[in-house]
Amino acid sequence: MKKIIKTISYLLILLIADFIISNLYFNKKEFWKYDRLLDYYWRVSSNIYHHGFLEYVDVIEPWGFSLKKRLVTNSIGFRDFSIREISKETEKKRLLLIGDSAIEGAGYDYKHTIGGLLQNHLSEKYEVLNSAVGSYSPGIYFKKINHYIKEGYTFDKAIIFLDPSDVIDEMFLNFDEDGNFIIDKSGKSSFSNFLVNNFLIFRTLLRVSDGIESLKNFLKLKYKASKKFNKNYFDTTNEDTMYYRMTHIDRSAWTFDNTIFKNYKIGLQKSEKYLNKLIKLLRDNNIEINFILYPHPSQIAYEDLYHQPYWINWAQKNNINLISLYPEFQGNNKRKIIFDTFIFGDLHWNKKGTKIIFDTLINKIDF
Repeated sequence: MKKIIKTISYLLILLIADFIISNLYFNKKEFWKYDRLLDYYWRVSSNIYHHGFLEYVDVIEPWGFSLKKRLVTNSIGFRDFSIREISKETEKKRLLLIGDSAIEGAGYDYKHTIGGLLQNHLSEKYEVLNSAVGSYSPGIYFKKINHYIKEGYTFDKAIIFLDPSDVIDEMFLNFDEDGNFIIDKSGKSSFSNFLVNNFLIFRTLLRVSDGIESLKNFLKLKYKASKKFNKNYFDTTNEDTMYYRMTHIDRSAWTFDNTIFKNYKIGLQKSEKYLNKLIKLLRDNNIEINFILYPHPSQIAYEDLYHQPYWINWAQKNNINLISLYPEFQGNNKRKIIFDTFIFGDLHWNKKGTKIIFDTLINKIDF
């Protein structure tokens, strides 16, 4: 019993010392920073449109493995070049961008995104407002645009960018009896946050645990890549592994894999329901509609059996101007096209891919 009490006493002394040193010294050091623990206070929940950006922010946001972007929002919480006031009406025509993380501009400063390129190019005739935020889907598109139109904001032209991952995101949206979003606010407990933010021991354990989990996931991917490409495990390169990841992640592989598609078929139906609502809303307010389909690496590498055919048929049925960007990413060397136009290991365009999208939009939409 005495040994147990003695051991507990030593542990308490160690924890007290850790707490004092961590707060007085360690948390001021560069090594204490850990992106996973960053307080992304500018990304806020909303009962009206699920989530979005806080207004009037100017922050540096880590993204992915190594990228960082400057994220600036205007007075209505849309990503922008600068903190500025957005009036409900404008003398210029107004172009509204509707999309998810690809249109928000994952990983890059605004000047390198679709929104930034369009705003710079069209500045004489249009004010470009970018409503896109990561993890958006048709239910959120409708709710958000409906909210701003009800608030009195006017728009002349809208471009809806439908991402292959939207179909999956749509499946997990839930509404209450009043039609408001039910927000899942579960996450780390306040006690867990307290431990990793105030004790070097627990912060170190978290980073070690995350490192082990990342390594385990990479090794599993490498094994799957070796099987897919019929290579010896030890001959399978990092490029092979990342190519497999980019082309087989469920968020877009559902478009060519029957075994995955059956789990997400309902997502197409829910997406169509809210896109129908969005189209009606835009037409009722005399807003010109352009509907854009673009590929992930999966749709470049394999035949898209479900996503593009479904929405081409829907657009024709509803007399919607559809622009497919799939042809812009076709070629004999699919692996090279993917690595040239997407962030390595990811589903989002790099600067070259973004420029291809921009050039095509400028050529195919009457501005």
